Amino acid sequence: MATDWLLANYIRGWVQTASPTQVYFAIVGLATVGYLVGYVIYQRYFHPLAKFPGPFWASVTNFWKVYELSTLALPTRMCRVHEKYGPVVRIGPDDLSFNIPEAIAPIYKVGRKMPKGIFYNGYVSTVPDIFSTRDEDLHALRLKQIGPGLTVSALKHMEPVFNTHIGKLITKINGHVEAGTVLDLKEALALYGYDITAQLAFDTDFNSQATGELPPLNNHFLLGNIYGLLANLLPHLATWSALLPSVKKLLESRNDLKRIAEGSVRKSLESHNNETEPGTLLAALINAKDPDSGKKLTEDEINSEAFVFLVAGSHTTSSAMVALLFYMHQNPTVIKRVREELDAALPGQQSAPYDFTGLDSKLPYILACIRESFRMSPTAALLLPHEVINPAGANIGDYHVPKGANCSILSTCLHHNPDVWGHDHDEFNPDRFMPGSPSYKQEYLGMLFHFGQGNRQCAGRNIALMSIWKVVVTLLKNYEFELLDPKEKFVMLETGVGDKKGPMNMRVKRRVA
Repeated sequence: MATDWLLANYIRGWVQTASPTQVYFAIVGLATVGYLVGYVIYQRYFHPLAKFPGPFWASVTNFWKVYELSTLALPTRMCRVHEKYGPVVRIGPDDLSFNIPEAIAPIYKVGRKMPKGIFYNGYVSTVPDIFSTRDEDLHALRLKQIGPGLTVSALKHMEPVFNTHIGKLITKINGHVEAGTVLDLKEALALYGYDITAQLAFDTDFNSQATGELPPLNNHFLLGNIYGLLANLLPHLATWSALLPSVKKLLESRNDLKRIAEGSVRKSLESHNNETEPGTLLAALINAKDPDSGKKLTEDEINSEAFVFLVAGSHTTSSAMVALLFYMHQNPTVIKRVREELDAALPGQQSAPYDFTGLDSKLPYILACIRESFRMSPTAALLLPHEVINPAGANIGDYHVPKGANCSILSTCLHHNPDVWGHDHDEFNPDRFMPGSPSYKQEYLGMLFHFGQGNRQCAGRNIALMSIWKVVVTLLKNYEFELLDPKEKFVMLETGVGDKKGPMNMRVKRRVA
């Protein structure tokens, strides 16, 4: 009682002597503290997602995810979070991460019943594109307009473009063979990936394989991730963050790429008078139309679609090839089987790039290697949240999730879930995908999430697969590579798109079958 009386007397005396400004700030400060305490208590104990376990800071702020992203190891750290808290973890005030295959269908295969979440607003650079749009009607329209140009049969018209740039890659490798110098295959594939994707997207040869210049494509993904994770703060976040030097640099690199894209599209439109012969993705975009209404894409829409194919397609594909070739050459038994299969299925020598058609059926072990590499190190390892919009909520596996929750699966965690893949999940074992092998399970294929799943999976997956097959088969048939450090651990730097940490230095010599 005496303490209460002294405290009350002190406050009364302070109020009588304090200035109005001091009193105002004291009230504001107390109100702020009270609000924050109340907010934390609500988030931790009364929020609809409070029953789901997870890190303390994740339950009260999305800045937790931004911090995890800043480590460039978000997927690995998220896997540790799942190891600690279980298969379903609260990773944001309104966000859940699932690490069970049973969650794939109810999150990603129900279409407009669970649309993309607000996270995707962070990737809108001009107008919404086929990846970032949250409007399911617009996405359906884009698929009708663009989809026919992305089929395997349509891509056959583009195969000469692939062959041209693979030829430049071969020339570069031959230079190292003749000089006896070490080849950084990661850099060589990144330059190839940028050139081929830019040629397809803009009908322009950026000639990066000759100049050695590569724009910071990953900056777009890093910026999109930051803005997406803090999407509730948009558009204010874009204004405030532009004042930060590091974010300003990311914005400048994104705008540089946009200017390149817009200039290339405008030039092509002017030269082809809005119609062009098939042979590039840009041609497919220019000629694309809704089969029902005949509606074509506007110039802004073509810019947006071409831009997203450039940034989403070039680095993801080259990184996937880097991972695949690394794992193959780190495992002597694997590379031996690969070479034996190549020699049996494709006898003789051929320096020109191999045709894409039929390679997967002729080379089942290499197909298994590709799938196992996708599992080990998915290059598009980012959160892909979809929002529960049903007022009654949604049942995902054995869990009931309330309306308003954003639910996602992180491919890296699902691909390394020991309950799914076994305790050897960190080992590269292509036999998981080889029918007849003791390690094979038919259901494994349905658990791969490297391209996503459902109607919103990667629209450009056929382009990526064509590039991977043609490059990898051509290189392995013509050259013998050897890792300079065969004991190196494969580590990804993650900005939303995986990039092998450090170079991939290899010795290379011509192969005689």
